[in-house]
Amino acid sequence: MTQTTIVTGAASGIGAATAALLSARGHRLLLLDADAAVLEVAAGLGESATARVADVSREEEVRAAVAQAVDRWDTLTGLVNCAATMTTGPVAETSLDDWNRVMAVNATGTFLLAKHAIREFLRASGGSIVNLSSISGRVGLPDQPAYCASKGAVTQLSRQIAAEYGARGIRCNVVSPGSVETPQLRRYLAAQDDPRAAERALVEAHPVRRIAAPEEIAATIAFVLGPEASFINGADIAADGGYTAV
Repeated sequence: MTQTTIVTGAASGIGAATAALLSARGHRLLLLDADAAVLEVAAGLGESATARVADVSREEEVRAAVAQAVDRWDTLTGLVNCAATMTTGPVAETSLDDWNRVMAVNATGTFLLAKHAIREFLRASGGSIVNLSSISGRVGLPDQPAYCASKGAVTQLSRQIAAEYGARGIRCNVVSPGSVETPQLRRYLAAQDDPRAAERALVEAHPVRRIAAPEEIAATIAFVLGPEASFINGADIAADGGYTAV
């Protein structure tokens, strides 16, 4: 059976790598991102992929995106929520606007895509969701109050969905990466007082002593999304090079 999957945050990084891998495995894809570069990513994947520029924190845009996938392919079977944003700074220096924006994209966006995808999964008698969390959703990290809170929310929402809809053929799982070579990581490091020292510290914090490639996280996502993981539901899978093991 051909799978029809929505991937958010697909303009770059883990989202783009996941889109490429799922395309290679035969998925029909709708790619979403606020960055118009997502259109180029989809174009490079051929006729099986299409893209839409969308803000995942806006329900009308999410509703329209899900409807587009169903109108084109008559069904929806998968959802991968990679869309995320990040601000840095201690709690006492984090503005309400920054807090609200991170929560809106990372937590509310995940909720909205799940809400509207689940309605289609119920019509299709099942589906699979993979939500991208982070080591920041498992441990407290300095200078990431909104990001840690938002990723913790993603993890708990995923468990709730797994418990509520598992009996109706819908699985929901989390993949929590460590540090990954993405544009967001590069922006984070550039904002540090000593970017090179900050990168060395990140590498040393992972027992494997390196930063992951986006393709490594995409491979984990694709496995958890697919039928080989049919008995995995409500799990938070750490793809973090051992970061949270120490």
